[in-house]
Amino acid sequence: MLVCAKCQRLGKPYVEETPPRLSSRPMSKVTSRGSVFTPNPRRITPALPKEIDELDLVDDYSSRVRDRRMKLELSQEELAKRVKEKLSVIQKIETGKMTPNTKLCRELEHELRVKLLLPRKEAIVPTTTPAEVTLGDIIRIKGKSKADLKL
Repeated sequence: MLVCAKCQRLGKPYVEETPPRLSSRPMSKVTSRGSVFTPNPRRITPALPKEIDELDLVDDYSSRVRDRRMKLELSQEELAKRVKEKLSVIQKIETGKMTPNTKLCRELEHELRVKLLLPRKEAIVPTTTPAEVTLGDIIRIKGKSKADLKL
């Protein structure tokens, strides 16, 4: 705001306050019991790598897991302990009622030494367009054939 010299003495200049900088350390909180709680900075999960998004689960994953587990002479309980999952999860995977997530697939692949994730295949779309497309190939005029259009 522009004011004269007399009026300028009456007010104070406006200074915009800058927000305080965030420290690199996580802030601590005092709990109801009086102890200090500091959040674990490692709990923040990073974004998934691009390669994980480009992988597909094989169709016969349940039979592969079951067959390989039996070949290694492991019980479902032992496999569940090795991959740090519940027994019910392993049972559902082997019956095909549940599809494992990427992390669990990696664990199962490591323990059973079997391939469950394959690279995604992109469908090839055949192109049927001629080498040279004209406007007449794209537009259809009602009641007239292509021969009538040529002069």
